Amino acid sequence: MLGVAAVTSWAAACSGGGAVASSSGSGGASSAHSAHSASSAGAVAVTVGVGGALPQSFTVSGVVTDGTKPVGGAIVMQGGAGKPAMITGPDGAYTLTLTQSIPGTPTVVATKLGYRTEGVEIPSLPGGPVDVALKVVTPPDNTAYQFGDPGTGDAAHDNSTKYCGHCHTTMVAQFQTSAHAEAARSPLVQDLYAGVSEAFTTQAACAAAGGSWRTGIVPGQAPSAMSKCYLGGGVLPDLNPSCGGPAQPACDDPALPAASKPSSFGRCADCHAPGIDGKAGGRNLHEATGIAYENGNHCDVCHHARDVDLTRPPGVAGALILQRPHDAVSSDPGAQLVQVMYGPLLDVPNAFMGGSLQPKFSSSELCGACHDQKQEALLPGTQLDPARWPGGLPTHSAYSEWAASPYNIQGGKQCQDCHMPPDDTGLTNTVDVTKLPLASITFGFARPPDQIRKHIFRDPLNGSPRFIDQAIVMSLATSSGGAKLGVDVQIQNLGAGHALPTGEPMRSLVLLVDAAACGQAMRAVDGMTVNDVGGAAAQGAVGAGVTVAGAVVTWPAGAALAKPGDVVRVVRPTGMYDDYAGIGFFASPALSPKAKGLELQAPVGEATVLSTSANALTLSAALPTQAGDVVYLGDALPAPPADGATSLALAGRAGYTFARVLVDPGGVRGVPHYRAVDMISDNRIAPMAAAMTSHAFAIPAGCSMGSVTATLLYRQIPVGIARLRGWPAKDYVVASATKIVPLP
Repeated sequence: MLGVAAVTSWAAACSGGGAVASSSGSGGASSAHSAHSASSAGAVAVTVGVGGALPQSFTVSGVVTDGTKPVGGAIVMQGGAGKPAMITGPDGAYTLTLTQSIPGTPTVVATKLGYRTEGVEIPSLPGGPVDVALKVVTPPDNTAYQFGDPGTGDAAHDNSTKYCGHCHTTMVAQFQTSAHAEAARSPLVQDLYAGVSEAFTTQAACAAAGGSWRTGIVPGQAPSAMSKCYLGGGVLPDLNPSCGGPAQPACDDPALPAASKPSSFGRCADCHAPGIDGKAGGRNLHEATGIAYENGNHCDVCHHARDVDLTRPPGVAGALILQRPHDAVSSDPGAQLVQVMYGPLLDVPNAFMGGSLQPKFSSSELCGACHDQKQEALLPGTQLDPARWPGGLPTHSAYSEWAASPYNIQGGKQCQDCHMPPDDTGLTNTVDVTKLPLASITFGFARPPDQIRKHIFRDPLNGSPRFIDQAIVMSLATSSGGAKLGVDVQIQNLGAGHALPTGEPMRSLVLLVDAAACGQAMRAVDGMTVNDVGGAAAQGAVGAGVTVAGAVVTWPAGAALAKPGDVVRVVRPTGMYDDYAGIGFFASPALSPKAKGLELQAPVGEATVLSTSANALTLSAALPTQAGDVVYLGDALPAPPADGATSLALAGRAGYTFARVLVDPGGVRGVPHYRAVDMISDNRIAPMAAAMTSHAFAIPAGCSMGSVTATLLYRQIPVGIARLRGWPAKDYVVASATKIVPLP
């Protein structure tokens, strides 16, 4: 079947020619081309009357039908008015006053859910009723439809109506800069799906790291094959016992026998590659090739969303209900399709687009169709605790966080208000060639900027200042007593309508707190520290695999990975737990601090690795450890941290972390969500909420002044996973505060 590009030819209309949307109704049909020609012919003496020139305002009446019978509940308005004038009763009758103060050809527009919007242009006074015939959108979804190409947003490339960018050039150019465009082709998604590491590019290096060098597809080019390093597990090998095991071919090997092919796909493609032609949902991500791979969540997918049902699983064929067109212009075999494109505007009667009203495009519900997920246990033979997670594990909850926030009030902010800001490029509407004199059914009506939403799908690091920088407010308070300087840090989420961070559960915020006096760093002696979410090359415990004798640490696991210049940091479990505010399940006042899952670890000390042997590390200083202390091997941190620098292993430093922590059946923390069977903590910062941390530093003798600095880093990928997979991981400084303090 034909996609959006081949429904009909609209090239002439986009260039100002004569191919136009047809109008129907008693005494009223005309083309945009003839209307524009008449308006440019100069002043002509005419009589105001039937068929004559239009007065400044005039009234028309008629009936809204479905072609045979009246349609009640239809919205009727003048195109470009911005709001409905009336809603028809059971008889479908309407009376509408039109005005020439609205740019373009006066047009009667009617629309209703489940129908294609229709319009009748009025270039001269009609001699009778102006009826409007709506065309119903006939379900179900058409799985034979082939998705159209959005294009690049470059007018020279998108020079045909087979591209959305032919008319919507600016919108497509914006979309191509967004994460939505790369949802299917992201190396992070593809690697985690197949279980591949890009860190090891030869068979020898892969084997030395403990991986397997096997044959698999070239992402986006199946069945083309290449050799890759399979390491660290993935959606396909972990969810499908028939492939990917130690003695088995890779799950994406094109030569895999039919009996061994994977059948469990984790619903990844339902949100990351929704534009795979054919059946919606339940597809193998590796079926995404061509447009589906290159463009991810593109125009021709999203604008075929007929409805949203958030009681269903996320993605297409779940919460996002697609309606690809199958109505044809005639009953003849091979007849062209009558397109349907859903959107939030009431007055888009262009026949080429087949505009159909769906108000949820202006609602957070649309975003919730993918950005909210309550996941069942996906690993074979595992299950969730039904008492703890009766509706599924909330691995993604951006929509739920917004729904529970102060932003979800009558007339409040929706996701689109922030992530799709109003146009500031000077467009008349979303069609680049439209100017005020051309406003019509063909070229669309003039829109205010808040109805021309940028399709950048703004992410936390977009803009200057960046989005996330504007959301966070951080402040410091200090106190001193005896030989200690106390530091309290407050972090407020005052600008995001969801928790910080949100989205992919591997994201985190890492707070670092430093103090200095007399030109040297002050030693952290009490208070909160960065836990394993902050990253460690290795982790152990004194008395359980780690032995400390002065400056020598016997630790085979750490010695195998350490190199001179690395840092060993030691913290001490306190038996006390953070009673944080929490998100979702962890916001319940019925939970004890212990049940919230964050035991406080006090700083013991840190030292630099001077040398290593097969089993031991020699440090720059002895550390006062005791049995049960937690030992982290990490990276030295430049001061101050540089914005956008490579992520470092920082567990054990004075500071804190804010994250949703998922665990797998073996209790491994911080796993990708497809492996998760539980969530053991979630201290991310809710909208309009604040988090408090406390720290203490030893005051050097003889120092009268000191300084305290708090730095908050936004981290998209955990250090350990990034290094295992060979992914570039960066830390972004999203807030900082410094205070000069007198010392006793």
